[in-house]
Amino acid sequence: MRHFRHVLDMPVLTQGVDHQVSDEWLGKFRDRAIIPADAHYDGNQRLGFYYQWLWQQLINHHPDFELVGEEIQLHEAKRTLGAIDFLVFNKQSNQLEHWEVAIKFYLAYQQRWLGPNSADNLDNKINKMIQHQLAMTQHQAYKDQYAKSLGQPSCQRLIVQGRLFDHFRNEESGSALPINPDVHKGLWCFQSQTEDLSLKILTKRDWLTPPSYSSMPTLMVPSAITVPTQGVAEDNQVWFIVPDHWPLHNRDRHQHDRPSTP
Repeated sequence: MRHFRHVLDMPVLTQGVDHQVSDEWLGKFRDRAIIPADAHYDGNQRLGFYYQWLWQQLINHHPDFELVGEEIQLHEAKRTLGAIDFLVFNKQSNQLEHWEVAIKFYLAYQQRWLGPNSADNLDNKINKMIQHQLAMTQHQAYKDQYAKSLGQPSCQRLIVQGRLFDHFRNEESGSALPINPDVHKGLWCFQSQTEDLSLKILTKRDWLTPPSYSSMPTLMVPSAITVPTQGVAEDNQVWFIVPDHWPLHNRDRHQHDRPSTP
């Protein structure tokens, strides 16, 4: 399946971040990875769930790793603290590892990397994954409930992949978070700025690995867009088109600016 291959080939979004795996680490994982031949996904159709399943399958079939636990719910005093994505036994180091994975797409806007849901941004996501999600196996609740049966991880790994979108006229910038220079990139603009673009709509599943423009059937009608939508241009550049009111309000100064396809 091309989605397995794309996950293995996709650079991580950031570098120099605590616990973030490097592209070199991913390369070593990829070199010995086995792509499952008959895997079929029938779970929740949201992209994040599908992406986590892809990683689950890759871990399950990898000769150097063994999946010990997945989506482990952690509770304290009748309160849910969260879920641990993966507990993975590393056969090379003989260590138990805690992995958190995420597939994310962010747009450069006013010194931030905003998600299509503008309540989400890259800095907050990374901080939450490090300070909360990866810290859960160090929490006393984990030690009390799971350490004896599953083991105590000695290593945490953060795997955040996806694509970052620069503004088509370079009028916006992202945050100061250290970005991987090899990250997959795209361009974004408001729906009123697309007049010179011919775009074809990407389904959410295709955000992982965009098909070529010529292979896609559905042309985008920008005036019909009500939510942030990804598309592919004739030169196969990936675009994110957002409604004019994104993230919270209209930006009148952009109404007469239109991009040409780079």
